[in-house]
Amino acid sequence: MAIEMGLNQLEIFGDSALVIKQLIGEFEVWKDELVPYQKEAQRLLQKIPNVTLGHVPRANNSQADALAGIAASLAQFDARPERIPICERWVVPTLEKFSGEEEINLVSYKKLPEELKARAYVRRVAPKFCLFNNTLYRRSYDGVLLRCVSKGEGQAILSEAHGGICGAHQAGPELHLQVKQLGYYWPTMLRDAMELARHCSACQFHANYIHQPPSHLHPTVASWPFEAWGMDIIGPITPKSSANHQYILAATDYFSKWAEATAYKEVKAATVVDFIRTQIVYQYGVPRYIKTDNDTPFRNKTMDNFCEKFGIQQRTSTMYNPAANGLAEAFNKTL
Repeated sequence: MAIEMGLNQLEIFGDSALVIKQLIGEFEVWKDELVPYQKEAQRLLQKIPNVTLGHVPRANNSQADALAGIAASLAQFDARPERIPICERWVVPTLEKFSGEEEINLVSYKKLPEELKARAYVRRVAPKFCLFNNTLYRRSYDGVLLRCVSKGEGQAILSEAHGGICGAHQAGPELHLQVKQLGYYWPTMLRDAMELARHCSACQFHANYIHQPPSHLHPTVASWPFEAWGMDIIGPITPKSSANHQYILAATDYFSKWAEATAYKEVKAATVVDFIRTQIVYQYGVPRYIKTDNDTPFRNKTMDNFCEKFGIQQRTSTMYNPAANGLAEAFNKTL
C-alpha cells in the first residue's frame, strides 16, 4: 500500500523484537522456510527511500491490538467465502520416490500438481529447493546446496561411498552424513544408508564378534574349584565306633564334587571351626562361600568371627528343607 501511494518516508513499528532485528539484518534467520519471506520484505523496503523500523513493547501497543481485535470480529455479509487449506507439517518427508519434476515445475514454471495433497506438499517443501542450470538443488541447514537425485542414483552413490575404492564401510549414520557432505540428497537417504550398511556382506564377515551364547545361561553356585563348599553333620550313628565316634562332619566342593569327612565324638562350634581350618583352608585355600543348615554348631558367634576373619561368606539353607543343601545331602547318602 505504501509503495502504491508513492510514499518517500515510512515508519514501521512492531511488537516482535526478533522480526525487527531480522529485517534490519542484525539477526539471522535459521529456518529455511522463513528465508524467502525475509528477502521479500527486504526487497519491498528498498523501494521506499526513507524507512525506519522500530520496536514497541506489547504492553505499549494496545491500539494495534485493539484494531486487530476489531478486524477479527468484523462480519462481512457480502463477502464470498473462501476455503483455505491448512497443511500439516512433517519433520521428515516420507516419500518413497523422488523425481523432482513437481518442484521444478513450481520453481521454474509456477505450476502446481492437480491433486490437492500433492499440491499442499509441493507448496510446503518448495522454499527449500532452487533450480540452477536446469538442475534441482536442496538447501541444507548450513546453507550448502545439495544436488537432488533419484532413488536409483542414490543407491549407486551409497554403494560407491560405502564399499568403493575410497569406501571405509561406515555404519548407516556415518554413511548418511558422508553422502550429504559429498553434496547429494533424496528423501529416503538415511533409511537407505541404514539398510545398505546392515546388509553389507563384507561388514558381516569382518565386523566384531557378537559374544552371545547360543543358548540361555544358567546360574551356578561355584565358578572355579574350591570356591564354595557345602557342609552337613551326620549322626548320631549307632552303634558307636571303637573310638566312641558317633558323628561325621562332611564337606563337599560344589565345583569338583570333592569331599572331605572326619568323625567326632561330638560336634560343637569349636569343632566346626577347627574342621574348616584344617581340612579346607590349610589344604585348598580360603573358600568364598560355605553353605550350611541352621543347626547350632553352624550358626553361632564363634563361626561368625571365624568367617569374618578369613572373609568367608556363610550361607544357610531354608529351614526344614534338606533339599536346599542338596549336594551335602547327596554325599551323606554315599557315606
